[in-house]
Amino acid sequence: MVNQKRKLKRTVSLVSIFVKYGFEELLIRSNIKSLLPSDDDNEQAAEAELSLTVYERIRMALEELGPTYVKFGQAFSSREDLLPAEMIVELQKLQDNVEIEVLDVKERIEAELGIDPDEYFESVDTEPFASASISQVYKAKLKSGAPVVLKIKRAGIREVVASDMLIMKDVAKLLTNYSELFRKINLNEVLEAFEKSIFQELSFLNELANIEKFNRNFKGVDTIYLVKAYPELSNDNILCMEFVEGVKITNKEAIIALGLNPASIASRGLDLYLVQVLEHGFFHADPHPGNLLVMDSGKIAFIDFGSMGSMVPKEKELLEDFISHFIEQDARRLIATIKKMAIRFNISDEKKLEKDIHHFFNLLNSTSLQEIDVKEVLSRFSAILNENEILMPEHLYLLVRGIVLIEGIGRALIPDLNIIESLKPYIFKIAIRKLSPENLKISGMKLLRTLTDALKTMPDDVQSVLAKLNNGDLKVVQEIEGLSLIKKLISRLMNRLVFAILMSGLFISSAILVLADKPPYFNGIPVLALIGFILSLVFGISLLISWLSKNK
Repeated sequence: MVNQKRKLKRTVSLVSIFVKYGFEELLIRSNIKSLLPSDDDNEQAAEAELSLTVYERIRMALEELGPTYVKFGQAFSSREDLLPAEMIVELQKLQDNVEIEVLDVKERIEAELGIDPDEYFESVDTEPFASASISQVYKAKLKSGAPVVLKIKRAGIREVVASDMLIMKDVAKLLTNYSELFRKINLNEVLEAFEKSIFQELSFLNELANIEKFNRNFKGVDTIYLVKAYPELSNDNILCMEFVEGVKITNKEAIIALGLNPASIASRGLDLYLVQVLEHGFFHADPHPGNLLVMDSGKIAFIDFGSMGSMVPKEKELLEDFISHFIEQDARRLIATIKKMAIRFNISDEKKLEKDIHHFFNLLNSTSLQEIDVKEVLSRFSAILNENEILMPEHLYLLVRGIVLIEGIGRALIPDLNIIESLKPYIFKIAIRKLSPENLKISGMKLLRTLTDALKTMPDDVQSVLAKLNNGDLKVVQEIEGLSLIKKLISRLMNRLVFAILMSGLFISSAILVLADKPPYFNGIPVLALIGFILSLVFGISLLISWLSKNK
């Protein structure tokens, strides 16, 4: 009931702001037109329409609506594949115009953590050095002398966001009914992903867990500076972490003043990000220049872990396949992988999609590596996906945004940086890992389990069919033409099935022999295992030749 009252109050405010910036036509088409304000406001709207572009008015309306809407606009500010260039420019101007909340920091610490701040802190600043829509950030010093920052969540911000999300869902339904564009960009699904993301960002316990996981992943790596967090001085509304002194990674002059090589710093930053994505499957989702600092030692520190992208092993494996097929320019395999990755798709003409992707590759090949604009490349490819109504999981959109930001940082330090070339060593590493004995063993065991499960169910299925035949429950009542041809086809398929099972058995046995590690060896691989792999390869080639000869 409280949420509904708050929603109604915010709806009236939203309607007023929409009219103020000239969007009353949209509201008239909705079921909330009765909340339209007075004629004076309509006159103000007319003036706004005359003096500003529609994209400027959208940006100004979002800023006035507050933090939830600003963040939603910022989330779309990198989607050139969906929105006009003029609107992207305006969305990129979005700022959190939030007044500083006056509060007694020590009093808030005592109320939230149940401690006496003077026992833990030597000093705490009374004024924030940074203020955003979700929190304010204060400098402090522990009794040990260590400098820290305190992120303190704004009072009532969760309730404001919750009521805003209710309204945004209503608006999303309105827009999808009003415009084909919003239906095609899957606005409702985008909004669901945004809701999940913003509520994760609202949880400082979630950010604390992100810091700790990130630090575990990079433990022992000497090119990165790991920021320390203080769990004993943190909860869901307060986060205490180390204050990091460093220069912004795009400040080329400051990096040179530290005696460091900007090109080396750019390569290091790119490598650290690719490791997060391709090895950890857990990556910083907002690596803009303000969130990457260069230390005096040359180490790079990532800060602000409120938004992180995460992939389960299967998603990471599919991403590896996607990147490999993309770089190899194998359109068919790329499409097959996209289908596996997609939440849903509606490909009306797969041949046209394959042709569009080949055309896209031709454009890449006709452009020199130094001239390739990654942002433009990703935007064009996303447009192809959108045309086929292919909805990818949220972590991929976060990844695309992250790669664009990282590439922008790299080009600020190395103008001729080519991120596609930088990916190739990782693709080689992925290929080597997939061909390793350990991975072959795992793949073989998975295949063995699949075959075993199929063989377990087969007798029951056959027995069920035979029982129905014996009982007269299963009858063929339609005459079949060309029965002899079908028999030949079935016989041929059965022969190939036996061939395939033999090939799979040899492959699995060879993988097991690799694990057994029995001499003699050839180049470090047991000879028996090598023979098995060769025979399974011969069986596979024979099977392929047989299939091709019958399908000419």
